[in-house]
Amino acid sequence: MENQKQGHFSLFRSLLSKEWAKDTAKLAMWIRLIGEASYKHRTVEFSGREWNLNPGELVTTAAIMGRKLRDQDGHEKSPQAVTRMINFFAREGMITTKGTRFGTVITITNYGQYQEISPDEPRDKPSDNNKPSNGAALKYSPDEPRDKPSDKQNKKVVNKKVVNKKVVNNNKTPLPPKGGCDEGSKPEKRKPTKINYSEYLAAYNEIVGDRLPHAVEVNSERQRKLKKLIDSLATKNIDGFRAYVKAFMAAARPFHFGDNDRDWVANFDYLLRPKVLIAIREGTL
Repeated sequence: MENQKQGHFSLFRSLLSKEWAKDTAKLAMWIRLIGEASYKHRTVEFSGREWNLNPGELVTTAAIMGRKLRDQDGHEKSPQAVTRMINFFAREGMITTKGTRFGTVITITNYGQYQEISPDEPRDKPSDNNKPSNGAALKYSPDEPRDKPSDKQNKKVVNKKVVNKKVVNNNKTPLPPKGGCDEGSKPEKRKPTKINYSEYLAAYNEIVGDRLPHAVEVNSERQRKLKKLIDSLATKNIDGFRAYVKAFMAAARPFHFGDNDRDWVANFDYLLRPKVLIAIREGTL
């Protein structure tokens, strides 16, 4: 009953196959981060200040988060341990962070995926005395009154079923076996996702500010290396790239900013190197 009052979010079983999920502290913290993230645009009070949060964001500190994570003996996680886990999630492209001395805003990458419920997924039928709608479960927070589900949400599943039914009725010829095609027809080719390379350069320039040289030209070599880097990111889009650049800026040493006898400074091309991404993930930069 209490779970239905406070709503729910989705977790996929593939999460359990991740190597990092074997660390129970990281797994517990990841679940807590998703669970505490705001489900809609809202303003909260924290540390004596008002914070405007977007969906997928929460504001906290390492010390406060540590008090919510305890081992079997009841010992709290230290702020240092919490910070290490946050940095790990940031390096993996799972979150982005924006900190001040009053608190840190953590943004869950692709938060919407954890709020989705697929109408095709099997689910247990609720009891007659307790039938929460999908919208009510998704849009409810323990510290706010329950929101009324929108008509758009309630009609979403019905509309999909109607559309699917029309497609079946209008298709008078039997479908070919899965993976096959009709004789004489060619299988449809999947169009590759188009990369807006200028958007990635702009994101890099914004994050590094005046601490590193800006990137201006999108030449063919940079396009090739950037595409390869994106394919290696945990989140293969602009959000994952931004998280990677932020993680680099947080882990970089004075050496990377020109404090060396060669007057060398890290730049956009340096971050495109595969070994730099590996170093960020392993914490060995």
